[in-house]
Amino acid sequence: MDKVLKILKNRWFLLGVSFLSFIYVVLLGKIVVNTFSCYLEISNFSAMMVLYIFINFIFGTLMFFTRKQIPTIIAALIIPIESFFLMIVGFGQWYLIIPPVIVSAVIFLSCGVGEACKTVMGTLLLIMFVVGALVYNIMTSYFGINVYYVATNLFTNQDQDIDFSTRSKDYLVSSDGSYRLVRYIDKKNDGEVISYYVEEAFKDEEYPFVVYRKVFGCKRVLVTAYKRDVSPKWISDTKLSIDGMTIDVVELLKKKEPENDTDTTTAQTSQARTTPAISNTPSVSSDTAG
Repeated sequence: MDKVLKILKNRWFLLGVSFLSFIYVVLLGKIVVNTFSCYLEISNFSAMMVLYIFINFIFGTLMFFTRKQIPTIIAALIIPIESFFLMIVGFGQWYLIIPPVIVSAVIFLSCGVGEACKTVMGTLLLIMFVVGALVYNIMTSYFGINVYYVATNLFTNQDQDIDFSTRSKDYLVSSDGSYRLVRYIDKKNDGEVISYYVEEAFKDEEYPFVVYRKVFGCKRVLVTAYKRDVSPKWISDTKLSIDGMTIDVVELLKKKEPENDTDTTTAQTSQARTTPAISNTPSVSSDTAG
């Protein structure tokens, strides 16, 4: 027992273990990116939560055990910022947010940083969390704008938004599993608005009990304001037939780089003219969604 305690207290052993904290930094960063760019499907919520809490507990314990080591101190300054971004991109998914927030708070307050630094940074982080949550709630509740809307408009210059609560899980997947057609059924006062999007299924990421389905970068192929049979089907691995149209999804999803500002302006003007508003007839669009 004395030998074990001696090893556990050895500074070189503690230093080596402290480098494991960077694994948690990378893992949390990956969760932030996936939460933003993907739709999370959970096959077994209880099992997923047990595993998720266990992973956070293990890394939290390791970081607390090595809280005086430089690598852990660096990680302790990074993970609160990652937790903040996770709260913004996953607002409402508290089962994902709360465990990392608890770990980041405990490790930050117990790490080897000076008290003055903890006070200043702790205050800034607290303000960031409170103000960020307040602003996000106001933007989504009163203006209907969320982070997906802003990012899509910023990175793709497309004025679109996707509400995951209207997503249908009855997917139409290509024969090789690379692409899928997804319906979003938005119930309006005067009926339903059904949107069809093509997503890159080969970019999905599978983990125990969960699947991150890649959404950011998908393309809308059809919008109709009433129930009708558009007969969607895959006629090959990369060609989709829907509402009498044949669509090459590879070309559809290909990122087109504008040659100059004039071409960009012309393309935007042309697209604005050729994308009609939702009415009693179906409309076709190829906007990028986030």
